[in-house]
Amino acid sequence: TTSPPGIKTISQTSFFARLPLMATSNTHTIFISLELLDNLGHDKVRRCPTTRKLEQAIVHQDASVMVEAFQPLTDKLLSNVLLKVPSYGGIKGIPMWVPTVACGVLDHVKKLRPNSSIVFADFDWLPGPDEPSTHSAGLNSSSWAQGEPLVTDMDGIDYKCYLQSPHLCDVLFPTDFSRLSSFCEKVFNNKRTKVWKQHSFLSEYGKKEVQETKSWLTGYSPMLNDFVNCSVLEVSKLR
Repeated sequence: TTSPPGIKTISQTSFFARLPLMATSNTHTIFISLELLDNLGHDKVRRCPTTRKLEQAIVHQDASVMVEAFQPLTDKLLSNVLLKVPSYGGIKGIPMWVPTVACGVLDHVKKLRPNSSIVFADFDWLPGPDEPSTHSAGLNSSSWAQGEPLVTDMDGIDYKCYLQSPHLCDVLFPTDFSRLSSFCEKVFNNKRTKVWKQHSFLSEYGKKEVQETKSWLTGYSPMLNDFVNCSVLEVSKLR
């Protein structure tokens, strides 16, 4: 993969091999992540229309523009994710974004802290671009994939796809919690894995806080009625 000028590409596999996240321990450790998944690195994959074999997207520079292309799957971390959850490989030939780094973090946590519990909360759906930028005329478009991110520059302008955006952008991916839960079931095979809508999770574990923030006049609760496009992944001890 050729990186844009000034940006260095590193292997995801080597990154996690060197990551000094924490000391190895069997101490019960709770990991809480709030709106982290949407900003972690993703990979785009598809099945080759001819061979039906899995391919990964790469980006390279052609003259003055960035171009997306697909090549045979070689990334070890991505291959491991697809081995555990084959449905990340896409459905009926449609490309799919895979939360490779999130899965790598979860796998790393399991190896270093096997006796851990996890609560990850994030967006399960995101809207399309709001008034897409007109500055992308003449630029290449990337192929649409399931789980397409919302790309917004530092001036609040949305872009149709990542190829048409400036290098400095806020890239938000929605999380497919069902598939991420399937990955956790394979990695944390002795744990209870459950996906909640955020309001249900807060109703279960935050009854006091929900009641304290509820409007006495209308019954409206920001904890239950705001951010309805959010879900929570819980990995905990078997009950």
